[in-house]
Amino acid sequence: MNHHHPYRPLRSMPVFLVMLAITVGSGCRADINDTVKSGALNFNKVLQPKSVVTTQRVENPVAGTVASLSLANADALDRQVAQLNYSGASVQELADLIAPLGTSETEKARLIYSWITQHITYDVSLSRDDLSPEGVLERRTTICSGYANLFQALAQALGIKAVIVEGYAKGVGGIVGEDPKYNHAWNAVNLDGAWFLVDTTWGAGNVTSDKFQAKFNPFYFAPPPDQLIYTHYPAEPQWQLFNPVIARAEFDQLPLLTPRFFGDRLSLADQRTGQLQSSGNLALSLGVPSDRQVMARLKSSDGQDLAENFTLVQSIGNQATVNVAFPTAGNYELMILSKATPETSYGQAIVFEVESSGSGIPFPKTYGTFAEKQGYLQMPLTESLPNNQATQFQLRVAEAEKVLVVDNTTQKWVELEQSGDLFSGPVFVGNGETTVVAQFPDSDKFWSLIEYK
Repeated sequence: MNHHHPYRPLRSMPVFLVMLAITVGSGCRADINDTVKSGALNFNKVLQPKSVVTTQRVENPVAGTVASLSLANADALDRQVAQLNYSGASVQELADLIAPLGTSETEKARLIYSWITQHITYDVSLSRDDLSPEGVLERRTTICSGYANLFQALAQALGIKAVIVEGYAKGVGGIVGEDPKYNHAWNAVNLDGAWFLVDTTWGAGNVTSDKFQAKFNPFYFAPPPDQLIYTHYPAEPQWQLFNPVIARAEFDQLPLLTPRFFGDRLSLADQRTGQLQSSGNLALSLGVPSDRQVMARLKSSDGQDLAENFTLVQSIGNQATVNVAFPTAGNYELMILSKATPETSYGQAIVFEVESSGSGIPFPKTYGTFAEKQGYLQMPLTESLPNNQATQFQLRVAEAEKVLVVDNTTQKWVELEQSGDLFSGPVFVGNGETTVVAQFPDSDKFWSLIEYK
Protein backbone atom coordinates (compact mmCIF):
# COMPACT_ATOMS: atom_id res chain seq x y z
CA MET A 1 0.00 0.00 0.00
CA ASN A 2 1.46 3.34 -1.02
CA HIS A 3 0.95 6.38 1.16
CA HIS A 4 -1.01 9.56 0.42
CA HIS A 5 -1.03 10.25 -3.29
CA PRO A 6 -2.83 13.17 -4.91
CA TYR A 7 -3.81 11.99 -8.38
CA ARG A 8 -1.25 13.79 -10.53
CA PRO A 9 -2.96 13.88 -13.96
CA LEU A 10 -5.95 15.66 -12.38
CA ARG A 11 -4.00 17.89 -9.99
CA SER A 12 -0.29 18.55 -10.32
CA MET A 13 0.84 17.69 -6.80
CA PRO A 14 3.89 15.89 -5.38
CA VAL A 15 3.66 12.24 -4.41
CA PHE A 16 4.36 11.52 -0.74
CA LEU A 17 5.79 8.07 -0.10
CA VAL A 18 7.20 6.42 3.02
CA MET A 19 9.36 3.39 2.28
CA LEU A 20 9.41 0.64 4.87
CA ALA A 21 12.07 -1.38 6.61
CA ILE A 22 11.85 -3.60 9.63
CA THR A 23 14.40 -3.70 12.39
CA VAL A 24 14.34 -6.72 14.64
CA GLY A 25 15.41 -6.95 18.24
CA SER A 26 18.49 -8.54 19.67
CA GLY A 27 18.55 -11.73 21.65
CA CYS A 28 20.09 -15.16 21.78
CA ARG A 29 17.65 -15.55 18.97
CA ALA A 30 16.47 -12.44 17.21
CA ASP A 31 13.39 -10.67 18.56
CA ILE A 32 10.96 -8.59 16.52
CA ASN A 33 10.68 -4.92 17.31
CA ASP A 34 8.38 -2.24 15.97
CA THR A 35 10.54 0.42 14.36
CA VAL A 36 10.06 1.16 10.66
CA LYS A 37 12.70 3.13 8.75
CA SER A 38 13.61 3.90 5.15
CA GLY A 39 14.42 0.98 2.88
CA ALA A 40 12.91 -2.40 2.02
CA LEU A 41 11.53 -4.94 4.45
CA ASN A 42 14.52 -6.83 5.84
CA PHE A 43 15.10 -9.51 8.44
CA ASN A 44 18.24 -10.19 10.38
CA LYS A 45 20.25 -13.37 10.64
CA VAL A 46 19.03 -15.81 13.28
CA LEU A 47 21.33 -15.97 16.32
CA GLN A 48 21.25 -19.13 18.40
CA PRO A 49 24.07 -19.50 20.94
CA LYS A 50 23.39 -21.97 23.72
CA SER A 51 22.78 -20.51 27.15
CA VAL A 52 25.28 -21.29 29.90
CA VAL A 53 23.07 -20.50 32.90
CA THR A 54 20.66 -22.67 34.82
CA THR A 55 16.97 -22.08 35.40
CA GLN A 56 16.02 -21.87 39.06
CA ARG A 57 12.79 -23.00 40.67
CA VAL A 58 10.91 -21.42 43.56
CA GLU A 59 7.98 -22.73 45.55
CA ASN A 60 4.62 -21.72 44.08
CA PRO A 61 5.56 -18.39 42.48
CA VAL A 62 2.69 -15.89 42.58
CA ALA A 63 2.42 -13.81 39.42
CA GLY A 64 2.11 -10.05 39.81
CA THR A 65 -0.02 -7.81 37.62
CA VAL A 66 1.00 -4.71 35.69
CA ALA A 67 -1.50 -2.67 37.71
CA SER A 68 0.20 -3.72 40.96
CA LEU A 69 3.59 -2.34 39.89
CA SER A 70 2.67 1.28 40.73
CA LEU A 71 5.38 2.68 38.48
CA ALA A 72 3.96 5.97 37.24
CA ASN A 73 7.45 7.54 37.16
CA ALA A 74 9.01 4.91 34.88
CA ASP A 75 9.99 7.42 32.18
CA ALA A 76 11.73 9.66 34.72
CA LEU A 77 13.66 6.71 36.14
CA ASP A 78 14.69 5.64 32.64
CA ARG A 79 16.03 9.10 31.83
CA GLN A 80 17.81 9.41 35.15
CA VAL A 81 19.65 6.12 34.94
CA ALA A 82 20.57 6.72 31.30
CA GLN A 83 22.93 9.41 32.61
CA LEU A 84 24.58 7.07 35.12
CA ASN A 85 27.82 6.38 33.25
CA TYR A 86 29.54 3.98 35.61
CA SER A 87 32.89 2.85 34.15
CA GLY A 88 33.95 0.20 36.66
CA ALA A 89 33.39 -3.55 36.78
CA SER A 90 32.06 -4.01 40.31
CA VAL A 91 28.48 -5.17 40.74
CA GLN A 92 28.33 -3.77 44.26
CA GLU A 93 29.71 -0.36 43.25
CA LEU A 94 27.12 -0.05 40.50
CA ALA A 95 24.35 -1.22 42.83
CA ASP A 96 25.39 1.43 45.37
CA LEU A 97 25.07 4.10 42.67
CA ILE A 98 21.63 2.85 41.61
CA ALA A 99 20.21 2.41 45.11
CA PRO A 100 19.61 6.12 45.97
CA LEU A 101 17.73 6.70 42.71
CA GLY A 102 14.76 4.53 43.71
CA THR A 103 12.76 4.08 46.89
CA SER A 104 10.82 0.85 46.29
CA GLU A 105 11.78 -2.60 45.05
CA THR A 106 9.84 -1.92 41.86
CA GLU A 107 11.68 1.35 41.18
CA LYS A 108 15.07 -0.27 41.84
CA ALA A 109 14.27 -3.20 39.57
CA ARG A 110 13.23 -0.78 36.84
CA LEU A 111 16.47 1.17 37.32
CA ILE A 112 18.48 -2.04 36.94
CA TYR A 113 16.57 -2.94 33.77
CA SER A 114 17.02 0.55 32.35
CA TRP A 115 20.71 0.77 33.18
CA ILE A 116 21.53 -2.59 31.60
CA THR A 117 19.46 -2.04 28.47
CA GLN A 118 20.90 1.45 27.92
CA HIS A 119 24.55 0.73 28.74
CA ILE A 120 25.23 -2.88 27.67
CA THR A 121 25.33 -3.69 23.95
CA TYR A 122 24.54 -6.99 22.30
CA ASP A 123 27.61 -8.91 21.08
CA VAL A 124 26.80 -9.89 17.50
CA SER A 125 30.02 -11.93 17.35
CA LEU A 126 28.31 -14.26 19.88
CA SER A 127 31.42 -14.37 22.03
CA ARG A 128 31.04 -16.44 25.19
CA ASP A 129 34.08 -14.87 26.84
CA ASP A 130 33.38 -14.31 30.55
CA LEU A 131 29.60 -14.07 30.84
CA SER A 132 29.90 -13.34 34.56
CA PRO A 133 28.40 -10.05 35.79
CA GLU A 134 31.88 -8.60 36.29
CA GLY A 135 32.94 -9.73 32.83
CA VAL A 136 29.89 -8.11 31.27
CA LEU A 137 30.56 -4.83 33.09
CA GLU A 138 34.19 -4.86 32.02
CA ARG A 139 33.47 -5.56 28.34
CA ARG A 140 30.15 -3.63 28.13
CA THR A 141 28.90 -6.20 25.60
CA THR A 142 27.46 -9.69 25.95
CA ILE A 143 24.86 -12.21 24.80
CA CYS A 144 21.60 -13.18 26.51
CA SER A 145 23.21 -15.24 29.27
CA GLY A 146 25.41 -12.33 30.29
CA TYR A 147 22.44 -9.96 30.34
CA ALA A 148 20.51 -12.36 32.58
CA ASN A 149 23.51 -12.92 34.88
CA LEU A 150 24.03 -9.17 35.33
CA PHE A 151 20.37 -8.45 36.07
CA GLN A 152 20.27 -11.16 38.71
CA ALA A 153 23.52 -9.99 40.33
CA LEU A 154 22.46 -6.34 40.54
CA ALA A 155 19.06 -7.29 41.92
CA GLN A 156 20.61 -9.44 44.62
CA ALA A 157 23.08 -6.66 45.49
CA LEU A 158 20.06 -4.42 46.11
CA GLY A 159 18.28 -7.03 48.22
CA ILE A 160 15.83 -8.06 45.50
CA LYS A 161 15.25 -11.72 44.70
CA ALA A 162 15.74 -12.57 41.04
CA VAL A 163 16.25 -15.83 39.16
CA ILE A 164 17.43 -16.77 35.70
CA VAL A 165 14.99 -18.39 33.29
CA GLU A 166 16.22 -20.51 30.40
CA GLY A 167 13.97 -21.32 27.51
CA TYR A 168 13.08 -20.97 23.87
CA ALA A 169 12.53 -17.67 22.07
CA LYS A 170 10.81 -17.24 18.74
CA GLY A 171 12.24 -14.81 16.25
CA VAL A 172 11.92 -14.00 12.60
CA GLY A 173 13.63 -16.73 10.60
CA GLY A 174 13.55 -19.24 13.44
CA ILE A 175 12.67 -22.86 12.65
CA VAL A 176 9.87 -23.76 15.02
CA GLY A 177 10.39 -27.12 16.71
CA GLU A 178 14.07 -27.38 15.71
CA ASP A 179 15.66 -25.18 18.40
CA PRO A 180 18.73 -26.21 20.33
CA LYS A 181 18.03 -27.33 23.89
CA TYR A 182 18.09 -23.72 25.08
CA ASN A 183 18.36 -20.69 22.83
CA HIS A 184 17.62 -17.82 25.21
CA ALA A 185 17.80 -16.67 28.82
CA TRP A 186 15.87 -14.01 30.70
CA ASN A 187 14.88 -13.29 34.32
CA ALA A 188 12.07 -13.44 36.83
CA VAL A 189 12.14 -10.90 39.67
CA ASN A 190 10.22 -10.85 42.94
CA LEU A 191 8.76 -7.43 43.77
CA ASP A 192 6.86 -7.08 47.02
CA GLY A 193 6.04 -10.79 47.09
CA ALA A 194 4.91 -11.18 43.46
CA TRP A 195 6.91 -12.41 40.46
CA PHE A 196 7.43 -10.58 37.18
CA LEU A 197 9.30 -11.47 33.99
CA VAL A 198 12.14 -9.35 32.59
CA ASP A 199 14.20 -9.64 29.39
CA THR A 200 17.04 -7.13 29.26
CA THR A 201 18.44 -8.63 26.05
CA TRP A 202 15.33 -7.92 24.02
CA GLY A 203 14.91 -4.59 25.78
CA ALA A 204 18.36 -3.35 24.73
CA GLY A 205 18.01 -2.89 20.99
CA ASN A 206 17.93 -4.42 17.53
CA VAL A 207 20.20 -6.53 15.37
CA THR A 208 19.92 -5.63 11.69
CA SER A 209 22.30 -6.92 9.02
CA ASP A 210 24.53 -8.36 11.78
CA LYS A 211 24.88 -4.96 13.45
CA PHE A 212 23.52 -4.05 16.87
CA GLN A 213 21.44 -0.87 17.07
CA ALA A 214 20.74 0.32 20.59
CA LYS A 215 17.03 1.01 21.10
CA PHE A 216 15.60 0.98 24.61
CA ASN A 217 12.33 -0.96 24.74
CA PRO A 218 10.37 -0.76 28.02
CA PHE A 219 7.96 -3.52 26.97
CA TYR A 220 10.22 -6.28 28.27
CA PHE A 221 10.17 -5.01 31.84
CA ALA A 222 7.34 -6.95 33.49
CA PRO A 223 5.23 -7.64 30.40
CA PRO A 224 2.00 -9.53 31.06
CA PRO A 225 2.88 -13.25 31.01
CA ASP A 226 0.01 -14.01 28.64
CA GLN A 227 1.64 -11.62 26.14
CA LEU A 228 5.25 -12.73 26.55
CA ILE A 229 4.26 -16.38 25.99
CA TYR A 230 3.84 -15.66 22.27
CA THR A 231 7.63 -15.33 21.95
CA HIS A 232 9.16 -16.79 25.16
CA TYR A 233 8.70 -20.37 26.34
CA PRO A 234 10.48 -21.21 29.62
CA ALA A 235 12.06 -24.63 30.02
CA GLU A 236 10.65 -24.69 33.55
CA PRO A 237 6.83 -24.43 33.11
CA GLN A 238 6.29 -22.54 36.40
CA TRP A 239 7.89 -19.45 34.79
CA GLN A 240 5.02 -19.11 32.36
CA LEU A 241 3.41 -17.45 35.42
CA PHE A 242 -0.15 -18.38 34.49
CA ASN A 243 -2.43 -21.40 34.76
CA PRO A 244 -3.04 -23.72 33.13
CA VAL A 245 0.42 -23.78 31.55
CA ILE A 246 0.66 -24.55 27.84
CA ALA A 247 2.71 -27.34 26.27
CA ARG A 248 5.65 -26.70 23.98
CA ALA A 249 3.69 -28.03 21.00
CA GLU A 250 1.00 -25.41 21.62
CA PHE A 251 3.63 -22.68 21.91
CA ASP A 252 5.10 -23.74 18.56
CA GLN A 253 1.69 -23.24 16.95
CA LEU A 254 1.11 -19.73 18.30
CA PRO A 255 1.45 -16.80 15.89
CA LEU A 256 4.38 -14.49 16.57
CA LEU A 257 2.92 -11.37 18.22
CA THR A 258 5.17 -8.38 18.91
CA PRO A 259 4.93 -5.49 21.41
CA ARG A 260 3.38 -3.42 18.61
CA PHE A 261 0.45 -5.87 18.45
CA PHE A 262 -0.34 -5.33 22.12
CA GLY A 263 0.48 -1.61 22.14
CA ASP A 264 -1.87 -0.97 19.22
CA ARG A 265 -4.58 -3.05 20.95
CA LEU A 266 -5.07 -5.43 18.04
CA SER A 267 -6.88 -8.72 18.46
CA LEU A 268 -7.05 -11.98 16.54
CA ALA A 269 -10.67 -12.49 15.59
CA ASP A 270 -10.53 -16.11 14.47
CA GLN A 271 -6.91 -17.13 13.90
CA ARG A 272 -5.04 -18.73 16.82
CA THR A 273 -2.23 -20.55 15.07
CA GLY A 274 0.89 -19.19 13.43
CA GLN A 275 1.09 -21.89 10.75
CA LEU A 276 -1.56 -21.44 8.06
CA GLN A 277 -2.67 -23.47 5.05
CA SER A 278 -3.99 -22.01 1.79
CA SER A 279 -5.06 -23.23 -1.64
CA GLY A 280 -4.05 -19.94 -3.28
CA ASN A 281 -6.02 -17.25 -1.48
CA LEU A 282 -6.37 -16.52 2.21
CA ALA A 283 -8.44 -14.13 4.34
CA LEU A 284 -7.78 -13.29 8.01
CA SER A 285 -9.91 -11.19 10.35
CA LEU A 286 -8.43 -8.83 12.94
CA GLY A 287 -9.85 -6.53 15.56
CA VAL A 288 -8.41 -3.05 14.94
CA PRO A 289 -9.31 0.04 17.02
CA SER A 290 -10.64 3.02 15.08
CA ASP A 291 -7.46 5.02 15.78
CA ARG A 292 -5.19 2.33 14.30
CA GLN A 293 -4.43 1.11 10.77
CA VAL A 294 -2.99 -2.16 9.52
CA MET A 295 -1.27 -3.28 6.33
CA ALA A 296 0.30 -6.55 5.19
CA ARG A 297 3.44 -7.74 3.43
CA LEU A 298 4.31 -11.13 1.95
CA LYS A 299 7.76 -12.74 1.67
CA SER A 300 8.74 -15.84 -0.28
CA SER A 301 10.56 -18.79 1.29
CA ASP A 302 13.91 -17.40 0.11
CA GLY A 303 13.29 -14.10 1.90
CA GLN A 304 12.29 -12.03 -1.14
CA ASP A 305 9.69 -9.31 -0.68
CA LEU A 306 6.75 -9.87 -2.99
CA ALA A 307 4.80 -7.16 -4.78
CA GLU A 308 2.33 -5.15 -2.72
CA ASN A 309 -0.65 -6.34 -4.76
CA PHE A 310 -0.42 -9.85 -3.31
CA THR A 311 -2.08 -8.44 -0.17
CA LEU A 312 -5.16 -6.28 0.33
CA VAL A 313 -6.27 -5.00 3.73
CA GLN A 314 -9.81 -3.63 4.12
CA SER A 315 -11.54 -2.25 7.22
CA ILE A 316 -15.10 -1.76 8.37
CA GLY A 317 -15.54 -0.21 11.80
CA ASN A 318 -13.21 -2.00 14.23
CA GLN A 319 -12.76 -5.03 12.00
CA ALA A 320 -10.08 -5.51 9.32
CA THR A 321 -9.81 -8.27 6.75
CA VAL A 322 -6.36 -9.20 5.46
CA ASN A 323 -6.67 -10.77 2.00
CA VAL A 324 -3.67 -12.62 0.58
CA ALA A 325 -3.01 -14.12 -2.87
CA PHE A 326 -0.02 -16.42 -3.33
CA PRO A 327 1.87 -16.31 -6.67
CA THR A 328 2.60 -20.07 -6.71
CA ALA A 329 2.41 -23.08 -4.45
CA GLY A 330 5.07 -22.91 -1.73
CA ASN A 331 5.96 -21.55 1.70
CA TYR A 332 5.59 -17.88 2.63
CA GLU A 333 5.89 -15.47 5.51
CA LEU A 334 2.94 -13.13 6.05
CA MET A 335 3.67 -10.02 8.11
CA ILE A 336 0.94 -7.72 9.39
CA LEU A 337 2.01 -4.20 10.37
CA SER A 338 0.15 -1.54 12.31
CA LYS A 339 0.36 2.11 13.30
CA ALA A 340 -1.54 4.83 15.10
CA THR A 341 -3.51 6.91 12.59
CA PRO A 342 -1.45 10.16 12.94
CA GLU A 343 1.86 8.29 12.55
CA THR A 344 3.64 8.02 9.21
CA SER A 345 5.32 4.63 9.64
CA TYR A 346 4.17 1.11 10.38
CA GLY A 347 5.71 -1.51 12.68
CA GLN A 348 5.53 -5.29 12.78
CA ALA A 349 2.60 -6.63 14.75
CA ILE A 350 2.09 -10.26 13.68
CA VAL A 351 4.04 -12.84 11.69
CA PHE A 352 2.45 -15.97 10.20
CA GLU A 353 4.04 -18.84 8.29
CA VAL A 354 1.87 -19.99 5.36
CA GLU A 355 2.01 -23.07 3.16
CA SER A 356 0.02 -22.62 -0.04
CA SER A 357 -0.88 -25.53 -2.28
CA GLY A 358 -1.80 -23.30 -5.21
CA SER A 359 -1.73 -19.81 -6.69
CA GLY A 360 -4.18 -16.93 -6.33
CA ILE A 361 -5.09 -13.82 -8.31
CA PRO A 362 -3.29 -10.61 -7.18
CA PHE A 363 -5.24 -7.56 -6.03
CA PRO A 364 -5.17 -3.99 -7.34
CA LYS A 365 -2.70 -1.55 -5.77
CA THR A 366 -4.10 0.59 -2.95
CA TYR A 367 -2.90 3.93 -1.58
CA GLY A 368 -2.69 5.33 1.94
CA THR A 369 -5.85 7.41 1.61
CA PHE A 370 -7.83 4.23 0.88
CA ALA A 371 -6.79 2.84 4.28
CA GLU A 372 -7.20 6.08 6.24
CA LYS A 373 -10.73 6.58 4.92
CA GLN A 374 -11.55 2.93 5.69
CA GLY A 375 -12.02 2.15 2.02
CA TYR A 376 -13.67 -1.16 1.28
CA LEU A 377 -13.51 -2.46 -2.30
CA GLN A 378 -16.30 -4.86 -3.20
CA MET A 379 -15.57 -5.10 -6.93
CA PRO A 380 -13.49 -5.54 -8.99
CA LEU A 381 -10.91 -7.26 -6.75
CA THR A 382 -8.41 -8.33 -9.41
CA GLU A 383 -5.11 -6.69 -10.34
CA SER A 384 -6.05 -6.35 -14.02
CA LEU A 385 -9.32 -5.34 -15.68
CA PRO A 386 -10.77 -6.80 -18.88
CA ASN A 387 -9.88 -4.53 -21.80
CA ASN A 388 -12.36 -2.56 -23.87
CA GLN A 389 -15.51 -3.53 -22.05
CA ALA A 390 -17.78 -2.34 -19.25
CA THR A 391 -16.78 -3.22 -15.68
CA GLN A 392 -18.93 -2.81 -12.59
CA PHE A 393 -17.26 -0.83 -9.77
CA GLN A 394 -18.47 -0.79 -6.17
CA LEU A 395 -16.64 0.48 -3.09
CA ARG A 396 -17.17 2.30 0.18
CA VAL A 397 -15.11 5.40 1.06
CA ALA A 398 -15.84 7.32 4.25
CA GLU A 399 -16.25 11.11 3.88
CA ALA A 400 -15.78 11.14 0.11
CA GLU A 401 -17.79 13.70 -1.89
CA LYS A 402 -16.92 12.28 -5.29
CA VAL A 403 -15.29 9.08 -6.58
CA LEU A 404 -14.04 8.94 -10.17
CA VAL A 405 -12.70 6.10 -12.30
CA VAL A 406 -9.95 7.52 -14.52
CA ASP A 407 -8.46 6.09 -17.70
CA ASN A 408 -4.79 7.02 -17.24
CA THR A 409 -4.11 6.87 -21.00
CA THR A 410 -6.90 9.13 -22.24
CA GLN A 411 -7.40 11.11 -19.01
CA LYS A 412 -11.14 10.56 -19.35
CA TRP A 413 -13.10 9.75 -16.22
CA VAL A 414 -16.49 8.51 -15.07
CA GLU A 415 -18.06 9.62 -11.79
CA LEU A 416 -19.58 6.79 -9.78
CA GLU A 417 -23.06 7.12 -8.33
CA GLN A 418 -23.17 7.85 -4.60
CA SER A 419 -25.45 6.46 -1.90
CA GLY A 420 -24.09 7.49 1.48
CA ASP A 421 -20.48 6.24 1.56
CA LEU A 422 -21.18 3.65 -1.18
CA PHE A 423 -20.02 4.49 -4.73
CA SER A 424 -20.92 2.26 -7.66
CA GLY A 425 -21.61 2.04 -11.37
CA PRO A 426 -20.49 0.54 -14.69
CA VAL A 427 -17.43 2.00 -16.39
CA PHE A 428 -16.08 1.24 -19.87
CA VAL A 429 -12.43 0.32 -19.38
CA GLY A 430 -9.86 0.75 -22.15
CA ASN A 431 -6.59 -1.13 -22.43
CA GLY A 432 -4.32 0.81 -20.06
CA GLU A 433 -3.94 1.63 -16.37
CA THR A 434 -7.05 2.72 -14.51
CA THR A 435 -7.09 4.69 -11.25
CA VAL A 436 -9.93 5.23 -8.79
CA VAL A 437 -9.67 8.65 -7.12
CA ALA A 438 -11.73 10.53 -4.54
CA GLN A 439 -12.39 14.11 -3.51
CA PHE A 440 -13.01 15.00 0.13
CA PRO A 441 -14.60 18.05 1.85
CA ASP A 442 -12.65 21.33 1.95
CA SER A 443 -10.27 20.26 -0.82
CA ASP A 444 -10.21 20.65 -4.59
CA LYS A 445 -7.71 17.78 -4.96
CA PHE A 446 -8.50 14.23 -5.98
CA TRP A 447 -6.61 11.56 -4.07
CA SER A 448 -5.61 8.19 -5.47
CA LEU A 449 -7.34 5.23 -3.84
CA ILE A 450 -6.86 2.22 -6.12
CA GLU A 451 -4.88 1.46 -9.26
CA TYR A 452 -5.51 -1.29 -11.82
CA LYS A 453 -3.25 -2.50 -14.62
